[in-house]
Amino acid sequence: MSNKKDPIQKQMEIQHKYKNTFDNIINKSPKLKKLKDQTEGLTHRGTIVASDSSQEYKDNYDKIDWGNKDTTKRKYKVKINGVYVDDQEEE
Repeated sequence: MSNKKDPIQKQMEIQHKYKNTFDNIINKSPKLKKLKDQTEGLTHRGTIVASDSSQEYKDNYDKIDWGNKDTTKRKYKVKINGVYVDDQEEE
């Protein structure tokens, strides 16, 4: 047996060694990034990715209530002269 490495093994080692450099170069070009994402099985960012990919889900996606976002309630306390003041105490 010789000490020469298989060309495929050598290519894989080079790719592994310089993976971050290759990825940085590819990610700078939108066309190359899109091709890389497609080969890795990733979808375009604008598409809806969910476990239920039915047309009914996609049509009604905008109607989903994602939770109650109460913007009127403060998430902080007011401190006056070293004492925390509660809104309900002020009448």
